[in-house]
Amino acid sequence: MKIFLLEDDYSLNKLIKTTLEDRGFFVKSVEDGYEAMTNILNNQYDLYILDINVPGFDGHEVLKVIREKNKNLPVIMASAELDIDNISKAYDLGCNDYLKKPFELEELILHIKYHIKTIFQNDIDKDIIDLGSGLKFYLNTQTLHKYEHEIILTQKEKLLLTLFINKLGKTVSFEMIHEYVWDNKEMESVSMRSMVHKLQKKLKNGMIVNIRGIGYKLITKELQR
Repeated sequence: MKIFLLEDDYSLNKLIKTTLEDRGFFVKSVEDGYEAMTNILNNQYDLYILDINVPGFDGHEVLKVIREKNKNLPVIMASAELDIDNISKAYDLGCNDYLKKPFELEELILHIKYHIKTIFQNDIDKDIIDLGSGLKFYLNTQTLHKYEHEIILTQKEKLLLTLFINKLGKTVSFEMIHEYVWDNKEMESVSMRSMVHKLQKKLKNGMIVNIRGIGYKLITKELQR
């Protein structure tokens, strides 16, 4: 699960980032609206956490662009702005939640879990994705196990498997993989094929299906019936 964080307070930014990464999330954090715009226009994330009063484009402007790109992904505004006009504007622009500062980090975690469960239909405290053949993916730790033994994944392999699971049974295009796993950074097509091949070897032969000229699809035992 990839989370985007916009927070201009350096200490709070690092604290939130570290806390979320310790929970198994992949976090991209920035401290100003200019860098935020560059990232959200060129990369794909699953959930956004935005402060409002930041240098450059403010959180409301960033939220507006996020909603122009995707109307469904969860956005949590986390701000010390408590006046009703700011709160109302955030909801009018399409935020899902408004968390008032100061807040406990566990409170933020609870809000994130709620939106993951609501939007993605996954409960990271309970859900274990059964891939069949003894393979299970644990959402709360982002780890893959076979008969209770962990199969070590690289960070990019975790991102790729997470993307496949989020789109379970659906075709994931080459463009989506490039954006989600490589953050749209320059890469050679052989790198993507190599990573898919390596992940396939850690799963079960035939679970990742090549959709020629388009992308790949993850097929679980249940979907093969």
